[in-house]
Amino acid sequence: MKGTPRAPWTPEQDKKLRALVLSANSVDIIAEALNRTTFAVRRRANTLRLPIEKDCEASQTDLIRWLVGLGLKAKTKP
Repeated sequence: MKGTPRAPWTPEQDKKLRALVLSANSVDIIAEALNRTTFAVRRRANTLRLPIEKDCEASQTDLIRWLVGLGLKAKTKP
């Protein structure tokens, strides 16, 4: 296993995660409150089948810049 080992989730943290998700907090706020990464929060919420919102922070301009950075070009309309 590479990287830092993951700390196991406690029943108390699961309970707090459920409460934070159901109160419609953002993943960033939940991660900070639980001292976890956003990835860890999303993974645990998925494991517990919690309805976590998918943040779409990237704008269309950011997406285009990312695609251009990959060497991809958008098709232009004729």
